[in-house]
Amino acid sequence: ILGVPGSGFEILIKQIASNGNTLLFSTCETEEEIMSTMKRFGWNPENLEIVDIASEYAKRTLLVHGKRSSSYQRRIDLDLKELIAECSGGKPVEKGEEEDFLNMLSKRFTDSRIPEKTIVHSLDFFLDQYQQSEIIKTLHIMKMSNMKKKGAVFVSLTKGVCGELFERKMESIADCVLELEVIRKGTSFDRYLAVKKMKNYARKIGVARYIIDESGFVLETVERIL
Repeated sequence: ILGVPGSGFEILIKQIASNGNTLLFSTCETEEEIMSTMKRFGWNPENLEIVDIASEYAKRTLLVHGKRSSSYQRRIDLDLKELIAECSGGKPVEKGEEEDFLNMLSKRFTDSRIPEKTIVHSLDFFLDQYQQSEIIKTLHIMKMSNMKKKGAVFVSLTKGVCGELFERKMESIADCVLELEVIRKGTSFDRYLAVKKMKNYARKIGVARYIIDESGFVLETVERIL
């Protein structure tokens, strides 16, 4: 699922997650934010498991910042001789082991207990942390594992953040590609959903307008696609 800011694709993700047994890897919203939005739309999160990467990453970032600030302050308090002695004779700082978020995705997909539906929202986070080649390999692992389990995997990505080449690679891996766009017309905005790819069903591509109301994501003209 490709989306642009303002398209509401984060709402579509939650709406998809509200039906059936679902595992959601959330990198841009906390579990509390997700639950609050789903409650507002009246969606049931009973069968939803959330892996809150957003909160975990924020916690780690604040911890690292705190350590750097403490270290900086301590070095300010040392005189020059003490600082030279510490740098030349002290033990190197040992890095604590941190969980690899990308590796975590691969591991969960090899678990036989993984739900029938899995969502990764969004891939933008991983593109900031890992090489594109590593992400592509992980996506292939996810797809192969999912084919064996006959489930469904949804991956979201903000359009344009990673370059056209990477988007094309993503589209080649996916069985279905949805793109959400926002177009300004005068003083108003129109939202469009494009089905760019449907594997083995080339005739079922098209464009439809959609709105977001109190019930969530609603297509205005479903027949244009189906």
